[in-house]
This record gives sequence, structure tokens and C-alpha cells, in this order.
Amino acid sequence: MRSTNDQKTLLLIGATGVVGHHVLAQALAHPQVGKVVALTRKPLTPHPKLLNQLIDFNAIPEEAPWWQADAVICTLGTTIKVAKTAEQFRFVDYTLVAQFAALAAQHSVPCFVLNSAMMANPKARGLYLRTKGEAEQTVKNSGIPSVIIARPGLLDGQREEFRLGEEIGLVTSRLFNPFLPKRLRSVKVEKLAHVMLKEALHAEPGVKVLESEVFQADAV
Repeated sequence: MRSTNDQKTLLLIGATGVVGHHVLAQALAHPQVGKVVALTRKPLTPHPKLLNQLIDFNAIPEEAPWWQADAVICTLGTTIKVAKTAEQFRFVDYTLVAQFAALAAQHSVPCFVLNSAMMANPKARGLYLRTKGEAEQTVKNSGIPSVIIARPGLLDGQREEFRLGEEIGLVTSRLFNPFLPKRLRSVKVEKLAHVMLKEALHAEPGVKVLESEVFQADAV
């Protein structure tokens, strides 16, 4: 049921990922959040404010009471290494995002917050940035009144799987961060989650794109 008081109901998609994990933890601790509905394949640790709905992402329920949310926060994302094929990568980073945005619009969810990537562009040559850009476009065009797109740079946070390229990039970034322009610095996952949650709770009509430097300036 959508909130009728000051406390909000959030629908979180991607709670088991590095960004979603932090969004979930911060949302559950936030006094303005009354309930978090987390859609996952595997069970999460129980919490009084958490409704953990296990679903098959190949068959997303189109009619469910948990669609009556005040905002969707989508942190879905994978890599070619994990996905194995370009098709499966696009399924996670584009198709699922598009489906969730369409269903959120269908159920009149007033706000959709999407975690994307710096330099995402539907016309990019590379699969990753092109797919992220296409996902942004489909959310922007979904008809949802308030759309927030987060475009962080390299994420600084603990992942379950080891990514050599990212680890090398993070070590380099941590050394040179003070000397780099803010838009090129690595982004602490805690800060990214904080900004996304804040935007979901105080959404305004229109499309808002948050570039990477925003997550440097914001304090947790």
C-alpha cells in the first residue's frame, strides 16, 4: 500500500548488489522510510521494515500489492564476465530495467531512481555504455512523473566477486583522487546510496541526471 503519511514505501530492485546493499541498509535505518520491498532471487536477512519478495526475474509479477510504492530504486547491473554473453548482459542491464520501469508506470509509481554509469550514451560504440544509455532512455520515456538518473564513475566498494581491472583502477584512483577533477574521481558506494535514497524521498517532477561529481560533494 502506498504511504499516506510522512513515511515512505520504497521498492528496491537489486538489493544484493554492491550499491543495492548500501541502499537497503540506509533505507532500513532511515526514519522517513516505513517499509522497503526488496525483490530478490535469494532471501535477505530479516528486518521489521523489510518485505523481501522472492521472484523469478524471467517472469516479473505484473500485479502485486507491492507495486503500490512511493518510489522505485533500481540498482540492477552486471558485467560481461558474470553474464557470459552480450545477450544476457543486455537482459539484466536493459531488458529488466525497461520492464520494471514500464510496470512502475503502469501502477502509477511517482518516482524511479536508476543507477546508471558515467558517460552512458545510447549512441556509444561500446556495449556497456550503450546499454546503460538505452536503459536511461527507456526510463525517461516511461511516463513516470519523477525520474532520477545517477551516473557515478568508478565505484569504491566491496564486491562479492573479484574484478581485477576495477581493483587496479581503484588503487590508482585512491592514490590520485585528490589531484583529479571531481567528475573523474572514484565514488564511495555509501555516498552514492545516500544520494539515491535522498532523491527518492524528496523527488520532484521531471528528469534529473546526477553526474559523478555530485557524489563527491554530498556528505553521508
